[in-house]
Amino acid sequence: MDVVRFRRMRRDVLDSLAVLSDVEYQERAWIRGEGFLPGQYDDFDYHVHVLYDETAVLPDPADSIGTVLVPGDEIERLRNLGRLLDALLAEHGDVGASVFMADPRWPEVGRMAALALAAMVRSWGMDR
Repeated sequence: MDVVRFRRMRRDVLDSLAVLSDVEYQERAWIRGEGFLPGQYDDFDYHVHVLYDETAVLPDPADSIGTVLVPGDEIERLRNLGRLLDALLAEHGDVGASVFMADPRWPEVGRMAALALAAMVRSWGMDR
C-alpha cells in the first residue's frame, strides 16, 4: 500500500490542479475577482506557490513520492505539467494571471492539470 505522509498537502495539490484545469473559474476569480467574501481572494500566484514551494511537487514530482505523491501515473502527469509551467514562468516572470491566460499555451496547462488531477484521484482517491 502506498503511503502519503502529508495528506493535507496532497489535498492542496489536488485543489490547485482543479483550479488550473478550470478556465471559467480562473476568469471569474483571477480576472473579475468574483465569488468571494470581503477580504478573500484567489490568484494564480497562490497555486504556483502551492505546487512549487509549499508542496514541492514541481519541478520534480518524484522527489515528493511518499510525502505528497504516490508512485505511478501521477508522477509523469505532474512532470509534463511542470515542464510547461516552467517554460511559461521563465518566459513571463512575475506578471499577472491575465498574461499567462492570454498565452496560446495556456489551454494546454489546463489540459495537463486535468490529466494530473485525474491520475492523482485514480491512484489514491480524493481524501484517504
